[in-house]
Amino acid sequence: MANQTRNKEYDPKLFELVKTLTEMLGPSGYEDDAQDWLEKRWREAGCETSRDRINNLFARVGGSGKKLLIAAHVDEISFRVKSIDDHGHLRLTSGTGGSELNPPHHAFVAQPCQVMTPKGNIPGTVGTITGHVMTKEKRANNSIDWADIFLDIGARNKDEALSWGVHPGNPVVADVTPRRVGHNIVGKAMDDRASLAIMTHWLDTLDRDALQYELWFASTVQEEVGMVGAGAVQGYDLAIAMEVGLAGDIPGVGTLHVPSELGRGPLLGHKDVAVHYDRHILSRLASVADRDEIPVQHLVFLQFSSDGKQFISNDIPTAMLAYPTRYTHSPIETVDERDLQNTLKLLNSFSATSW
Repeated sequence: MANQTRNKEYDPKLFELVKTLTEMLGPSGYEDDAQDWLEKRWREAGCETSRDRINNLFARVGGSGKKLLIAAHVDEISFRVKSIDDHGHLRLTSGTGGSELNPPHHAFVAQPCQVMTPKGNIPGTVGTITGHVMTKEKRANNSIDWADIFLDIGARNKDEALSWGVHPGNPVVADVTPRRVGHNIVGKAMDDRASLAIMTHWLDTLDRDALQYELWFASTVQEEVGMVGAGAVQGYDLAIAMEVGLAGDIPGVGTLHVPSELGRGPLLGHKDVAVHYDRHILSRLASVADRDEIPVQHLVFLQFSSDGKQFISNDIPTAMLAYPTRYTHSPIETVDERDLQNTLKLLNSFSATSW
């Protein structure tokens, strides 16, 4: 009975969009499948679409006036194959912009993954030394670094792995099916495909006649390696960069350090490590939220940057709008579906309000 009551709060179409988009494999540089799906869906919803030469996707949604861009990135967190050892295990390196300066996220250990090869995708599991065979020295320093993890694809030697199409440079992506857990949606690539799900679902209910802007969407590439695709975006009067947010409502973090919680509304990002976001757009978003009784939270983003940095550098005033997310950059990124719904409501209200 509790589950039936809980499920009445949610829109099954939004969850299905999140599920469809996050299940796709689309690491940086390999975003084609997700971009193709989005372009087809956006065209079916009446948008005019185009791609640039680096595979950013743009859609003119409708309306007239100042050009408002709503943007999210389509690539996801990944590894790359660094080398293959004599027993056929794949040594991994980062698929993001940090290279090996930061240790691998421990949440990927023991997770199923897919290796994307020219011969097709190959399943594997991220392995590391476990307790029964751990040395005394390793027990004394039980941290995980890049040398401590590998991908076990079931090959028995290097030549066999090579024959399957594996080589250094292959992307490796978590193979996780999103699921509902209580009020949460849990899975990979909420960063940033949940934003793209919100945007896509918005098209199903959008009243184009009510738009106070010429509304555009963008799905950008290679954000996770340094906001590369966003650097090519120009020519808009203002923008809202959609992102996963941060959440302090878990043990070990706390809301004094990160004052945001799941289920309490979308986040207005005032600053991250790269830029201060446009205070005028943020003020308008806050005013609309207050007027329409949409809950919002205010946040300074720690150890975080977004495509908004590039938009601002390209002379586009930009705000960041996010939804609280637990366990970011892991295969169990966790969001509250109500926050996604309220993010959609805020976008709709903002775009229909003249200033």
